[in-house]
Amino acid sequence: MKKNNINYIIALAILFFISLELKAQVSPPMSMYYLNEYLYNPAVAGKVQGFNLGLSYKNNLTGSNGETVANTITLDYGRGKSGFGLSVNTDKDGVLNVNRFAASYAYNVQTSDKGNLRFGLSAGVTSIKVNISDIIGDVDDQLVQQFNDQGYIFDGDLGAHYSDEKLSLSAVAPNLRSLIYSENVSDGYNYSTFYFSAAYQVLDGPVKLTPKVLYRGLDGYDNVIDAGVNAQFSEDKFNLMAFYHSSNSLSFGIGFNMLKKYQMQASYSLPINNNLKKYTYGGVELGVKVNLSK
Repeated sequence: MKKNNINYIIALAILFFISLELKAQVSPPMSMYYLNEYLYNPAVAGKVQGFNLGLSYKNNLTGSNGETVANTITLDYGRGKSGFGLSVNTDKDGVLNVNRFAASYAYNVQTSDKGNLRFGLSAGVTSIKVNISDIIGDVDDQLVQQFNDQGYIFDGDLGAHYSDEKLSLSAVAPNLRSLIYSENVSDGYNYSTFYFSAAYQVLDGPVKLTPKVLYRGLDGYDNVIDAGVNAQFSEDKFNLMAFYHSSNSLSFGIGFNMLKKYQMQASYSLPINNNLKKYTYGGVELGVKVNLSK
């Protein structure tokens, strides 16, 4: 096979799997809506006093060897008015391996007896590389090597969060790389441009009902509205949730809370658009949150 043909095939493969990751960005982890808001908002780091460990695993089922698998670990610590956090993302997206490492600091201000306003900033690095062992063809091609020589891209996120007994509001400006680089830099991976969310608990009794709306911006893609509800039962020991996403998908989840220390959540997202069904069966996710100080 001629060298220019190999270049063409490899370039198409890279673009294809980057486009798969865009679909994953359109469908972020369900854990971020209720279980672990620190996944998208650095201001939530340390909101719960003590050490908190979060784990999530998500598999976006594509029905081929190009499955996108996302793994996330978060560790945050709250003491007094300060919160500290660390997050690690290790994703496998077809031939692409993506790693992101970030540290966060948050500060909170008591606005009333029940009201609390938090501000947070995170800083970190992202690397994205082609897994050469997954390539069928000339692995010594310069195009692949140039792609893998990009190195780490520095980035940051800025967030704010307000909460009282019933109301919760968040605003996040992710991917602040434009403040770091003089030129517009894209890692070809994270397309999020902003987050706004609002949740309000409408029932407080044997059943707690909390609707939530999240509005997300995506670079080069239509903005997405996520609207859903979380229902808690048996003194918060058990919960069910459901979300509609304007990106033409639905998500459902079930969770358990044991000893007010261990939280577990399983969820499933499925496309409701026939065009999307050609590329994915949906996504399955498992999430865990543990307060290590209790």
